[in-house]
Amino acid sequence: MKITMEMSKGAYEIAKKVYSEQLTRNEGKIEINRATGMSEGSGQAFITIFLAMMNGEEYKRAFNNATNKFLLESIMQDYGRDSLKIALNAAQKHIDYYSTLGKGNLTGFQKIVNEMRNSIS
Repeated sequence: MKITMEMSKGAYEIAKKVYSEQLTRNEGKIEINRATGMSEGSGQAFITIFLAMMNGEEYKRAFNNATNKFLLESIMQDYGRDSLKIALNAAQKHIDYYSTLGKGNLTGFQKIVNEMRNSIS
């Protein structure tokens, strides 16, 4: 099932509740599934990626560029420039990791990261 932007927007709102410890990861993935129709596995991945971005940590799962850009823009809007810098570092770690696998084309995501870095420097 393709993850739509509407699903991503709903998942983001729930992932923020996990980040602020209003929900557990498990409750979050169940709520994402119930609210958006996204599978629990994809909901779990969404939460994992969001938390990794907020903490500046490398993550292994990948989303499409539209979802990646939405996440980064939403972090900037909701948490500010410093959080965006941390999220961009996590995204770069993901790009660096993923490029070692020889899977997929990351030039689009790299372009998004570079443009967002330039916009806040």
